[in-house]
Amino acid sequence: MKSVLLRINFLAGAAVLLTGPRAVAEPPAASVPSDASAVDTSGWSCSQCPFLKGSEGEATGGAFYASGANAKFGQYTGIDHTGAYVDADGSGQWRDADGNFAKADLERLGLASRDGSVEAGREGRYDVRLAYDGQPDDLYDSASAPLKVETERRTTSLLGRYFASPEWTLFGGVGHQEKDGNALTSASFLTKAQQLSEPIDYVTNSIDAGAGWSGRDAGLRVTYTGSWFQDNHDALVFANAYPPIVPGSTSGALADPPGNILQQVALTGNWRMPWFASTLSVAASLGALRQDAAFLPISTLAGAGGIPGASSLDGDVHLSHYALNLTSRPLSKLSLRGSAAYDGRDDGTRPLAVPTIVTDTFAGGTVITPRYSEDRTRFEGSADVSPWHIFRIGVGGEFLYTHYAPGQVVTHTQDVESWFHVTVNPLASLSIAFKYGNGLRKVSPIDDAALPYAESTLVRDYNYAGRDRVFSTLTASWAATATISWSLQGALTKDDYRSSPLGLQSLHEQRLSTTLTWTPRDTLSAYADAGFQRLFTWQNGASDVVTSPWVVADTEKFWNLSVGGRWVPQTRWALTLDYLLAPSTGDVGSSLGGASQAFPQNWTKLESTRLGTSYQWTPALQLRFFFTHEAYNSRDWQLAGVGPGTIPGLIAFGIQPYVDNVNVVGLSLRYQFGAGKP
Repeated sequence: MKSVLLRINFLAGAAVLLTGPRAVAEPPAASVPSDASAVDTSGWSCSQCPFLKGSEGEATGGAFYASGANAKFGQYTGIDHTGAYVDADGSGQWRDADGNFAKADLERLGLASRDGSVEAGREGRYDVRLAYDGQPDDLYDSASAPLKVETERRTTSLLGRYFASPEWTLFGGVGHQEKDGNALTSASFLTKAQQLSEPIDYVTNSIDAGAGWSGRDAGLRVTYTGSWFQDNHDALVFANAYPPIVPGSTSGALADPPGNILQQVALTGNWRMPWFASTLSVAASLGALRQDAAFLPISTLAGAGGIPGASSLDGDVHLSHYALNLTSRPLSKLSLRGSAAYDGRDDGTRPLAVPTIVTDTFAGGTVITPRYSEDRTRFEGSADVSPWHIFRIGVGGEFLYTHYAPGQVVTHTQDVESWFHVTVNPLASLSIAFKYGNGLRKVSPIDDAALPYAESTLVRDYNYAGRDRVFSTLTASWAATATISWSLQGALTKDDYRSSPLGLQSLHEQRLSTTLTWTPRDTLSAYADAGFQRLFTWQNGASDVVTSPWVVADTEKFWNLSVGGRWVPQTRWALTLDYLLAPSTGDVGSSLGGASQAFPQNWTKLESTRLGTSYQWTPALQLRFFFTHEAYNSRDWQLAGVGPGTIPGLIAFGIQPYVDNVNVVGLSLRYQFGAGKP
């Protein structure tokens, strides 16, 4: 809810911080004497100096009232209930003639989604930045669960740079992130399902440090990264909501994400070569993942015992990455690009023999924990040529080969894609581009013995399934007049899994969008956007070798239409209006043994209107008013009507499809001070 001007000020300050001093002096229009030593520069003015000397800033204070706000409206913002909220933002900066500076930018201070940063330093010598970011995620407030289904993430970071010389830069930073609340999860006892409220209490600490060197034609950067993740809950223990099948099977347990450590050293570099306008870039990294969280007992049944021979997994995975990229322009009308990359994952965790209990009820035998080592090699290249100025054509391809270590479902996969594209510019104001390509994934035979316990031998995981792919895109842009512009984007993708006996068979997507803008003058502008997307999936399956297979087809369609504009009728007044309409539908049809059945249609509809006006009361004081109306409705047959009498095993029963009808009205004052005020 911050003004556009505030954001512009922040981005301009960030650009100054990153690019360093850069000023251009413009001499007067009079002719310059041939003897440069005779030039009098005392009358020159610096018309493009980006630096402020002194201080400036702005502060926004006000309030808004949200009527009808709920979890759906408040997701990621924190405006999740009817009531009044504080509207407070602020930014400011100071800089002296010696290049010392300080700056701050604070946003949404009255909400849980608040964020801000404070920076200080000296231009060309050092800088330090402290930042905070909050993100609430309100999932549901219609549940009858004992705990509200929501999480909140809070991130704090401290970053610094020291410019040791024009070529060398040292940098480092630390971060701390907390995430807590409650989320939904599920569990089962054989065929009986339960929905649970899972406590979340995550803490992640991280560190980055390194050095960078930059020369005239080359650069190099070395970085160390460390990340330490901790889950303050070891397990979720829950009661069996059904009569136990086996005496004593009255509870179950689910392991929470285990604590783990990542450490990595990375190197990147680039070299602008003296031949054919070529640039070579390289990247390499070595890392290790460790996880040593304690195992849970194999069952909650009394006397079942723990994990024989080991108290934890003692996970140890080593990662490696090497990449090489070359771009070149051997001819003025020919561009070439090629890259090669290798990614390795060496799982050094020792195998363990683990006895299993199926849903904490029946003994399931002993399994050997699998290893997940793999080597992935990728090659990619393209060539573009412009035989004449209105026409450009290019071709490209990609080859990806993945080799899996013994004991996994497959030994290797091979993905190959190729494409061509054409760009035509028949007019200076018109550009049309088309791209078409296809791909094929080949997979080695499936090792049935490596499948997880009781998993079907006919179902292929996504990455292990052979795939045929066809894709195309079309884009066009046209500056019809000096005030009217239009653009069009379209895409089509078809993925078919013809070698998979069961599971996902097809995934097709179509997208189309267009934008029209009209700017007759600086004080008036308008736009219109429209888009459509269609997703189609087809999958089949079978409950056993005797029952006839079932087939499910799922079609989802999404539309969006938005219009709006900005009008400045007078110097002091500015008006903005934005309207959005976004409906969607979902149709699921199934067939079992030749008998078809259609589920009720799911649908959503979002309608939003935003009106804003500002009045420049004085050169330094601006009054702002805004009004927002949002109406969101949805229908989901999987949620509607679910309660204690329908599915009593759902501990979080009562969750209903998202609905909101919200009006937000707000009034605030923005005050500018210092050298930068109007």
